[in-house]
Amino acid sequence: MTEENADLLRRAWAAYDNGDVDAFVACITDDWQLHTPSEEGATIADERKTMEIHREAFPDKHTVIRQIVASGDLVACHCTTAATHTGPYFDLAPTGQRVEVDEMMFNRIEGGLIAETWTITAGDGFYRQLTGRSAPDDLDNMG
Repeated sequence: MTEENADLLRRAWAAYDNGDVDAFVACITDDWQLHTPSEEGATIADERKTMEIHREAFPDKHTVIRQIVASGDLVACHCTTAATHTGPYFDLAPTGQRVEVDEMMFNRIEGGLIAETWTITAGDGFYRQLTGRSAPDDLDNMG
């Protein structure tokens, strides 16, 4: 079961990374929630917007999963996401700048789907790397 859960996580976050909302939604429960230090209980409706924003601003966005540990209904991973800012991003015109974010993520699996995700981002998010300022309030922790 733990390898199946790890494979589910790989599929879900590859779809997320590619902006494939339908494939991502196929990997999560209807009531999936994302928890971050700055946002509690974001839903797929919230994430659709974030996925669209990131896809337009960073079409080459790519996440490398560095480590996965699965135990029971929990799957943890360490990943690094890198992208080039080639599209509009909130108030920013494309800069061509490369950005990179490291993240730790815990996912709770329920009935073969991801039910909850907790993330912690290390260092500055994309927006701060591009501007030196905090991200707008409506941007997720990758911002």
